[in-house]
Amino acid sequence: MRTIRKLIGTDENVWVYLDSQETWKEFVNMAFTEGFHFGDLPFEKWAFGYVISVHCNGDLGHLPLFIWCWSFSNMVKNSPRKIDFNRYISSEDDYRSEEPLFDGRLLVS
Repeated sequence: MRTIRKLIGTDENVWVYLDSQETWKEFVNMAFTEGFHFGDLPFEKWAFGYVISVHCNGDLGHLPLFIWCWSFSNMVKNSPRKIDFNRYISSEDDYRSEEPLFDGRLLVS
């Protein structure tokens, strides 16, 4: 059975994409069972987020979508591994996220 701990492996952290509320619930249940935590926030108060940073020490954190999308650019080197959690829990062989999956524009004036 695949677990979040196995997903991290020897990495310090990984970024996990969650495509829906249902996938979020699956992730939260696994995280709670495996002892992960959002700081001092009680399990019941965890809020949905599309991208979560999972750290080897058990910490979880919401990753801003801007950072997630930007990390796919050629300008960014050495970002954490990016995982599509739905593909991971569906036992697909390739569960890496190779594209941001969000469309947006950053306007700077």
